[in-house]
Amino acid sequence: MPSRPASDVFSAPTAPAAAPASFLATVARELLDRYGSGPLDELSDIVVVVPTRRAVVYLKNELAVNLPVGAPLWAPRVAAMEDYMVELAGVQVEEPIALQLLLYDILKRIDPHLDFDQFVGWAGLLLSDFSNLDQNLAPTRKVFEYLSQAKALERWDLEALPEKSRAAAHSFSFWDQLEQVYRELQRRMKANHLAYPGLAYRLAVEKLEKTIQDPAAPEVARHVFVGLGNLSRSEEKLIRLLLTAGRAEVRFDADPFYLEKDSPNRAGQHLRRYFEKWQLPLDNFGGGVEWLRGRPRHVRYLGVANPSMQGKLAGQLLAEARRQYPDATVAVVLPDETLLLPVLHGLPPDEVPDYNVTMGLSFQATPLFNLVDLLFEVHLTGIREGSPETGYGVPRYHHLAVTKLLSHPFLRRYQQWQDRQADEPQYHGVLDQICREIVRLNAVLLPAEELLRLGAHHPIVEALFKTWDNCDDIIAACNTLIDLLKRVYADQQGGIEAEYLYLFYTLVKQLDSAFDCREQRLSVRSFRRFLYEQMGRTRLPFSGEPLAEVQVMGLLETRALDFDHLIILSCNEGVLPAPKKQQSLFPYDVLTEFKLPTYADAEAITAYNFWRLLQRAQRVDLVHVLPGAEGMKSGERSRFLLQLENDLLPQNPQLTLEDLTVSVAGPDAEVGANPYEGDLILEKDPEMLAALRGVLERNISPSRLNDFLACSLRFYFSKVARFHENDAVEETLEASSFGTMVHEALENLMQPFAQEARSITADDIPELIRQAPHEVQKALRQEETEKHARADEGLNHVYGQVATRLMVRLLESLTEQPGLLPIRLFGLEKELAATVFVDVPGQPEPLAVRLFGFADRVDELPDGRLRVVDYKSGLVKRNDLQLRGYRDRLSPAEATERLLLEASSSADKVRQLWLYRLMLAHTAQRETAETAILSLRNIDEGLLSADLSFITDGGQEFVAASEELVRKIVLRILDPTEPIRKTDDFTKCEHCPYKGICAR
Repeated sequence: MPSRPASDVFSAPTAPAAAPASFLATVARELLDRYGSGPLDELSDIVVVVPTRRAVVYLKNELAVNLPVGAPLWAPRVAAMEDYMVELAGVQVEEPIALQLLLYDILKRIDPHLDFDQFVGWAGLLLSDFSNLDQNLAPTRKVFEYLSQAKALERWDLEALPEKSRAAAHSFSFWDQLEQVYRELQRRMKANHLAYPGLAYRLAVEKLEKTIQDPAAPEVARHVFVGLGNLSRSEEKLIRLLLTAGRAEVRFDADPFYLEKDSPNRAGQHLRRYFEKWQLPLDNFGGGVEWLRGRPRHVRYLGVANPSMQGKLAGQLLAEARRQYPDATVAVVLPDETLLLPVLHGLPPDEVPDYNVTMGLSFQATPLFNLVDLLFEVHLTGIREGSPETGYGVPRYHHLAVTKLLSHPFLRRYQQWQDRQADEPQYHGVLDQICREIVRLNAVLLPAEELLRLGAHHPIVEALFKTWDNCDDIIAACNTLIDLLKRVYADQQGGIEAEYLYLFYTLVKQLDSAFDCREQRLSVRSFRRFLYEQMGRTRLPFSGEPLAEVQVMGLLETRALDFDHLIILSCNEGVLPAPKKQQSLFPYDVLTEFKLPTYADAEAITAYNFWRLLQRAQRVDLVHVLPGAEGMKSGERSRFLLQLENDLLPQNPQLTLEDLTVSVAGPDAEVGANPYEGDLILEKDPEMLAALRGVLERNISPSRLNDFLACSLRFYFSKVARFHENDAVEETLEASSFGTMVHEALENLMQPFAQEARSITADDIPELIRQAPHEVQKALRQEETEKHARADEGLNHVYGQVATRLMVRLLESLTEQPGLLPIRLFGLEKELAATVFVDVPGQPEPLAVRLFGFADRVDELPDGRLRVVDYKSGLVKRNDLQLRGYRDRLSPAEATERLLLEASSSADKVRQLWLYRLMLAHTAQRETAETAILSLRNIDEGLLSADLSFITDGGQEFVAASEELVRKIVLRILDPTEPIRKTDDFTKCEHCPYKGICAR
C-alpha cells in the first residue's frame, strides 16, 4: 500500500445515509411508549439496569429528550449493573488493602510461619480468585476438593512414583488450607456487612432468590436489562430468576453478523448461548436488523510508524471530522490507556473546544508516579547493609538511580523555585551541585551521609536520601516531599501538578491509616507493592460535559453507547485484544472444569464490545502501528481488522474500506549537482579560517590531525567549537581508561630509574615484576586522587588481572629478546613540541603552527640517539606500520600521499610515530632514531618501528622534509574551497561522541 502524508489521509468520504437512532434512544422510546403513556404511569416503578455508569447518564438524557415538550414524568430507577448488585446485596465493598490485611490475619492463624513479604506477592491474586468463584456461583466445596492434595495426587498418580519422589506432594499443602481460609474470610465479612465484589454478587442473587420464594415478601419490581453483553453466572441467574417470575425484560444489542448460529465470530459466543438457553424472541436480541452487513459505512485503516504518532493523528482526525460533520458525535477510543495524555495534548482547541474524558487518567501514567518510582529505585538498588530482620537500610545508593531521580521534572521545577528564594542562597543550585560532585568524584555508590552533606542537608535532599528503617520513614519522606513540592505550585490555580500531589497525599494517608507500622514490619518492597496497587486503582478525574459530542473513552466504557464517527487507536495484537494472560492462582484445568472465566472469555468480551460499537457508526478510523515500530512487542494488525477485511467486507457491498499509511509530510527532495546536498556543511568563511588558524597556533596534537583527516566535522566540534563530552561516572573501566591505567602503572614502575638517571638492567626485572600487581591496583582504584576509589570487583577486577598479566609479560620479554636491555630512560610522559612556520596565501605573516604531545617513554640509545616508545594496549602488527606495503610495493611518493591523506588505522599510527619523532627532534635538538610502538597484546614481536625512509627518499634531512609535509596538511586544513563536513565512512561514527549532533 503506498505511503501517504498525513495531510492527504483525510479525503472526504461520500455522504452517508441519515444516522440511525442510537440503541439507547430506541430503548428510551420503547420505555416511554410502554410504561410512560398509560394512566398509571408505571415508568417510575421499574428498574432499568445498564452496563456502565456512563450508560446511565446517556439513557436518562434520551428519556428526557424523547418526552413531549413540557410533559412531566417520574423517571425510572436507572443503575449500572455493578452498583445495583452491591445495593441489592445490602453490603459495602471493602477496600483492597483492608481485605489483604484481613486475609493475612486469617492465614497467620493457620500458618504462624507465614512471611508477610511473600504473602503480598500472591494475596491480590487469591482475593481475585475468591471473588471470581463467588461472582460465577462456583460450587466452592467441589472446587477446593478438586484442588486438594488427595485429588491432585489422584489425578497425577504420584503413588506410582518412588518413595523419595513423593516429596512433591508437599507442594499441595497450600491448597488444603484454601477452603478454611475462604470460609473464615466470608464469615468475618458477612458479620460486618462487608464484601469483596464477587461476594456481593453472590449475596445479591441469594437475597433475590429468597425474596421471590417468600410469599409474604412484597412483589419484586419490574426490571429491564438493557445493553448487557457477556454476563457472569451470578448476573445470569439474577436475570433468569426475574424472567421466571415474570418481572424482567431483556434488551440485548446484537447483530446477525456475529449472532447467527454458524457464525465463527467469537463476539456472539455468549449471546448465542443466552438466545438458545432462555428461549427469548429475536426482538430481544436486536430484532435481526443487519447493522453491520446492511448499511453503508466508511472504514479507514491508518498505519503509523510508531505509537507516539497516534495522539497527534487522533487530533488531526478529530479536527477534520468536526469541520466536515460539525453535528456528528465522535468517540476517540483508547484500548491502551497510556495514550490518554498524548491524545489530550493532540486535541485541536479551535475545532474541539468542548470534549469529555470518561476514562480518567491513571495515577501510574502521571509524572509524579515516575518520581515516586525513581525514589523507590534509589532505595532498592543500593547496597543493603541494614538489619537482616527487616531488610531495611540502604546506606549506599547507586549513582545512576540518584542522577535519574534528581533530573526528574518535578525536582527541576523545585530547584528553579528554590533558586528564586533570596533568603536561602546556600541552597541555590543544590541539586545540580550534587550531580556535578557525583561525576567529579566518580562516585559509583554514595553513602547516604555523603549525599546529605553534598546537598547541604536541604529538607528535600533529606526526604529523598535519608535511610528508610521502617515504613514510618517511608511515609514521613513522602509527606515531606509533598509539602515541599506543593510550594512550587501554590500560586498556580488549577494546575494539574497540584492535583497529582493531592491524590498522592490521599494515597499516603490511606496507607498510613491502614498499617500499624509498629506491628507490621513491612519491607520497602512490600510497602511499594501496596502503594503501587493503590496507585493503579486511582484515577485522576476530568471535568467536562458528560454528553459532549466528542468523547474520549476506553473500550469498556463504550458499552451500550453509539457514535456517528469512531476513532479507535492501538488496533494491534497484544492491545486489542489484550495478550493471553491468566491472572489466577488456580490452574487452567480448574477454571475450565468449573466453567470459570479464562482469557478466552476475555477475548470474546473484547470482540463483542468492538463489533457492537461499529454497528451504528457511519465513519470508522482504525489506527494501528506498523510492524517493526520501536516499543511494540507485536506489529501485527489486530485480528478484528483482518476479520473486517476478509469476513465483513465481502458480505457488505456498501462498506468502503481504505488501507492507508500515514507519514510525516515534507518537501520533495530535489536532485541537484551539489554532492553535499542535505549534508551538514560548514563553509570556511573568513571567520572560520581565523578560528582554524587560532587552533593551529595554540597547539595541535597528532591525534587531532588524525581527527581532521578522518572527519573534518569532528575536528571542528572538538577543537574549534570546543564541544566537550559530558563527564560521566565510570563504573566499569572503558577501553580508554584501561589503557590509561596500564600507562600509569608502567610510568610509576619506571619513574625511579628516570629520576636517578639509572638504566634498567636484567637484575632489576624480578623486583619490577614483584611490584607490578601493586602498581596496577593503585592505578585501578585511583587511591591517590580525591575521587572515590574505583571498585576492584566484577569486570574491573578482571581488567586489573589482565593488566597485571600484560605488564608481567612485558617485563619478562625484556630479558628474552636480545638488544632490549639495558634501557636508559631519557623521559617518561615526556612533553614534546615543535613549531613549524607555514606561509598561508593571503596572510602577511607566516603562521606558526605548534605541534604538541606527550611521549609515553623516551629512550636514550647507546649511540646517543633518542627514540620515542609509544605503548598501545590494543593489538598492533608489524605490517600495520608499513605504508609502502608488502615488499615496498608502493613508491615513496605513493607512501607519502598515504601519510598525508589516508584516514586508515595504519596511516593514523604511522602519522603519529612520524610526528612524535619530529617533535622529539625539535624538543631535544638531538639526532633521533625511528619511533616505535610497543603493543601489549603483541609483546613477542618486541618494538615495532615504522619505516619512514620514504620521507627522506630525495636526500633531504628528516626534520626539513617532515616540516614540508606538515605545511601541506596545514594548507589543506586552511583551504577555503574544501568545506568542513561529515565523513563518508560510517564505521568512524560508531564511537564518535558527536554522532548525536550530526544525526549519525
